[in-house]
Amino acid sequence: MTALVADREQALWEWAWSTPQACAWSMPSEMWRIHTIAMWVRTFVICESDEATAADKSSLHRFADQIGMTTAGLAEMGWKVATDEVAERAAEKPEEGKPRQSSRDRMKVVPGG
Repeated sequence: MTALVADREQALWEWAWSTPQACAWSMPSEMWRIHTIAMWVRTFVICESDEATAADKSSLHRFADQIGMTTAGLAEMGWKVATDEVAERAAEKPEEGKPRQSSRDRMKVVPGG
């Protein structure tokens, strides 16, 4: 393995573990998938090369399904990727010069409530 391939695998491995699927992979009941994730990474890098065969590309798709990196794989495992609305709101910056509202200030009265 060349240093270039090893670097690419490392970068892809780090990216994979930053995805929402990584949350599921890290659960004790899912840790058995770690070897499949590693094979997906290695096969992905192979498929980026000119030497990739049809069998490599087919394997890549099967690995991707098995680790939830495809729509079909997510559905098969019953996983859904949700938008992290809390992080989005936390990242919002208040307008310049305008103080951020407290949760109490944002509360609304609901008729009949």
